[in-house]
Amino acid sequence: MLNKANRLNKHGSFAYVYRKGNRLSESDVVLIYTAPAHSVRVGFSVSNKVGKAVVRNKVKRRLRSAVQNRIPSMRGCQAIVLAKPSAADKSFEVLSNEVEHLLYKAGLLK
Repeated sequence: MLNKANRLNKHGSFAYVYRKGNRLSESDVVLIYTAPAHSVRVGFSVSNKVGKAVVRNKVKRRLRSAVQNRIPSMRGCQAIVLAKPSAADKSFEVLSNEVEHLLYKAGLLK
């Protein structure tokens, strides 16, 4: 589970990142981020287009786990990880590789 200090969970925080953040995308995942920050804070968004609640929660768990494994090697930032509808059919390995590639492209990995 993602540490409470690393969660982006307030509406205002999400709105700030959406408004001021840079956007990068892969085929199944989008990363919106603002840097630098004092700590790493990450939020997740999976829309109804991805599927019903069970599918959305599964995708969100996979994305959360993919990011959680990389938090110790990340620079301070605020980020939102969005799932595209095609993410519902992808395995954890594919989503994890896409998240890692986006973090690398954004320069958020140390």
